Amino acid sequence: MVYYDTHVSNPTNESDPGGGDMKRLRKATFGSVSTIAVLFGMAGPAYAEAPAAEAATSQDIVVTARHRDERAQDIPVALSVVGADLLTKTNTTSVADLSKLAPSLSFQAYNPRNTNLNIRGLGNNIAIASDGLDPGVGFYIDQVYYNRPGTSAFDLIDIERIEVLRGPQGTLYGKNTTAGAISVTTAKPKFTPEANAELSAGNLGFLQGKAAINIPLVDNLLAVRLSGSVTTREGNLTNQFTGTKQNNRNSYLVRGQILLTPSSTVSVRLIGDYSKQNQDCCAQVLAGIVAPANGKNFRTIAGLFGYTPVIDPFARMTVNDRPISISNESGGASAQIDVDLIGATLTSVSAWRFWNWSPVNDLDFTPLSTFAAADNVDRQNQYSQELRISSSGSHKLDYAAGLFFYDETIDQQLTVSYGPAATPLLVSQALPGLVLNGVTKVDNNRYRTTSLAAYGQATFHLTDALSLTGGLRYSHDDKRGHYSSVASGGLPLAGPLAAFAPLRAAFASSGTFDVQSKTGKVSGSANLSYRFGKDVLIYAGYSRGNRSGGLNLTQLASGISPVVAPESIDAYEIGFKSTLFDNHLIFNVAGFLENDRNYQATVADPTRLSVSYLANVPKVRSKGVEIDTRGTLSDNISFYGALAYTDAKFVDYPAGPCPLELTNQNTCNLAGYRVAGIPKWSASFGGELKQPVTVFRAPSEAYLGFDYSYRSSVNNGGLSAATLLSPLHLVNARLGARALNRRMDVSVWVKNLFDKRYLSDIAVGVGNTGLLTGQLGDQRTFGATLRFHF
Repeated sequence: MVYYDTHVSNPTNESDPGGGDMKRLRKATFGSVSTIAVLFGMAGPAYAEAPAAEAATSQDIVVTARHRDERAQDIPVALSVVGADLLTKTNTTSVADLSKLAPSLSFQAYNPRNTNLNIRGLGNNIAIASDGLDPGVGFYIDQVYYNRPGTSAFDLIDIERIEVLRGPQGTLYGKNTTAGAISVTTAKPKFTPEANAELSAGNLGFLQGKAAINIPLVDNLLAVRLSGSVTTREGNLTNQFTGTKQNNRNSYLVRGQILLTPSSTVSVRLIGDYSKQNQDCCAQVLAGIVAPANGKNFRTIAGLFGYTPVIDPFARMTVNDRPISISNESGGASAQIDVDLIGATLTSVSAWRFWNWSPVNDLDFTPLSTFAAADNVDRQNQYSQELRISSSGSHKLDYAAGLFFYDETIDQQLTVSYGPAATPLLVSQALPGLVLNGVTKVDNNRYRTTSLAAYGQATFHLTDALSLTGGLRYSHDDKRGHYSSVASGGLPLAGPLAAFAPLRAAFASSGTFDVQSKTGKVSGSANLSYRFGKDVLIYAGYSRGNRSGGLNLTQLASGISPVVAPESIDAYEIGFKSTLFDNHLIFNVAGFLENDRNYQATVADPTRLSVSYLANVPKVRSKGVEIDTRGTLSDNISFYGALAYTDAKFVDYPAGPCPLELTNQNTCNLAGYRVAGIPKWSASFGGELKQPVTVFRAPSEAYLGFDYSYRSSVNNGGLSAATLLSPLHLVNARLGARALNRRMDVSVWVKNLFDKRYLSDIAVGVGNTGLLTGQLGDQRTFGATLRFHF
């Protein structure tokens, strides 16, 4: 498997001092290669004769983005495909790592539940994920839709390829989304025996094991495949008061598959999987203190409780007084039935999935007793059914059409219990602490979503070179919600204290309501492409996408609707794809303009200071250019590269939450502000140099690889000057040797080679007191990996 359209986008606070000219790099490379040859050129077990080396060309990548096998270079839309080979070479083990390889894909996560995936600056830029909203980026594994962001936080194992499609995809995929889709395809069972194993160890106590075995039980009839992974690593932060390590990794995943082919035209694929994370996560460090416009002062408030804050984020010390932990659990089962018809395939995909989320949080990340509890527990179940027919791609008219059903239930329990520091930190230090101290609010909410959709897309090949594609979709979404909240505790506010009762009620009051929202939306696409021979394709396209509406099950002020309206996007794209120099270079360029209306985001309450809720922003615009390339310079040198320019801004945002500089106002007009978390520039470049050697008497190759990523400055929280992250350059490298028959591969690797100290995220602390908290990126990590394939 080879890679295609790879790209990196990763944050930093320092520029990269590394580099040097190519001559010095080649000298170092071939010197290291020679060292490996000496180290491994010893007697050992002999392997079978290796197959002939692959030609040094940019091989065709076959994808199924349009539900039929096609060359990626033949599809007239911008997409990225990362194959198993590149995932392995770059040590990419998660969706977070994938954002370093896929153009225009950005990843943010305060914790697994609050994970945001954005493509071309759009998708979901809300810092705290809402159970009442669907993601703007569709996430699929083996054609099954995963609706909750927390289910994408697990390790990627036994993967065949990952396809990242940019822009609306509703005329091809079951769920309606606005920004794009990520489709993960795992290795399926086959009728030849196969097994592979991988063991990695590194600093910070990192240990990871992966394995997969394929067993053909009955030739050409029945096969099974089992795979799994276990990952552990100690935390990279230390709590100043308890000495415990925080932000560790502790997870495992198992997957089992059965392939049944009762005839030459029918195949049945059954999949079951289970994943779990139990981690002391996700702590943040104190990143700074500024003076907000509202007159609050965190140092003064902290002094009331005998605490003197020290700001030194790169000391890797945390000061939270509550233990922090998460339990993230996901699993499910699916059945895919494919029936080969004459010139087409009929496919049924039935699936059930669940997701359980149980955290213990410290929302202020300080030793102040602001919250005695602040925990959001989720229990999610979903059922989906898709029935689709798609042509083989060999006709004058090619098509894909389907019906999609989706049913989801989420039960949420949110518990917030306020401590002695709550009143001065969240409201005002001039008020008595008893206003909030001891008050507890417990919300029990239920979300129910039922979606039905019909979609189709057809391509008419007008000539051998000219093709016209059109698509249409209708979606119907029925969302129902039940909100129930019970407030208790705290000293009675009677007599002269009765004046504080409305303030307490604004933070915690009992209440209940039911809400329902039904919407039906039509969307579509049109695309015209022209091919100059086999090697150059130009295209232009338009698509309209919709994101279903949502529900705001929370305590709302009078007159504010709990219904979030559907979001719609008009996306325009032009581009060309080329394969040059006798298939040695692929060079693709795409330009896009996307106008998003009723963008789902946080809106400020005009009647209450520093209070916000989920609603619709009238208009957001994203425009940009993407360049992707990969190729080979010789039999021994391969490379990939990508550059993305994304200008995502709010065009009309009259009631936005105010930056720290303006927190004395209830609302702010944020028109012209950049969308949070989206860098204007992101780039990546990587390559591998290899040289033939003999290892254990087997034909092998030694290799040296590197991966460089860059992103420009980005505002990740609050749209304040205080939350602006500096540009970041990161470099990873690897050195190893592998048998040409791929039976064995041993390597040493390092991530963040130059040990950059950087914040991957920064946010305004609770209460708008001027405190900034942030997530630290990993320091330099290094280790070794041994792989076997039989």
